[in-house]
Amino acid sequence: MIKLVILVVVSAIVQHVCCDEPERIVGGDIADIGQFIYQVSLQFYGEHICGGSIISSTHILTAAHCVDEFYTDDLIVISGTNSPRIGGERHDIKCIRMHPEYTGEKESGWKDDIAVITLKKPIKMNKLQGPIPLASKNYINGGKRGIVSGWGKTKISGSSSEILKWLSVNVLSQESCLLGHKNPRTNENHICTLEKVGKGACQGDSGGPLVVDGEVIGVVSWVLPCALGRSDVFTNVYNYLDFIKESQLLC
Repeated sequence: MIKLVILVVVSAIVQHVCCDEPERIVGGDIADIGQFIYQVSLQFYGEHICGGSIISSTHILTAAHCVDEFYTDDLIVISGTNSPRIGGERHDIKCIRMHPEYTGEKESGWKDDIAVITLKKPIKMNKLQGPIPLASKNYINGGKRGIVSGWGKTKISGSSSEILKWLSVNVLSQESCLLGHKNPRTNENHICTLEKVGKGACQGDSGGPLVVDGEVIGVVSWVLPCALGRSDVFTNVYNYLDFIKESQLLC
């Protein structure tokens, strides 16, 4: 069974959405070629299911729910393109390491939703593909502008896009993040963004990056579908630096 493309919350009911078409950012702009060289597409037999970020020549950062229940041979990584269906480089996966305490249960708010993919061969860095640094500090005070990018829906019932899109968003304080959702609940390992109604992440953006000051500080985890004026929820990269570094050595 194809794993969900993104975790979607409908009112108080949260469910996995499987076998969805590739989708795009709501209310975003079309990315220029080479604008987001760290962005990758995670694909299941040619279909985009999630995003990810290049963090080294052989490692991709993504969400655990994007790779849960998959075998490494089921998935490939596409880099170096704004349109992964018609361009870019294909990369086979050597191994995948999900956070050992990851849970897909809605009551926990999808706790520890983070994973590191190790590629069989290094990515050849150039002007179209390259790594992004990991968060060097914790943005729990909010007040920063961030960038989210991906191939997610423009609306919950919308059609797919072949082109990478991006959106500038407001990073919330941890207090606002924790108060923003009751079911499922956010926790101290989440970071949230909120722009306004009509602008936000959606299905297909899971696993993709939240970037502030040129560093990846969040991994798209779950959203209310889609851009309805409630905050989008990301795994806070800074809180998982040890896990990421350990995974790069072990996997």
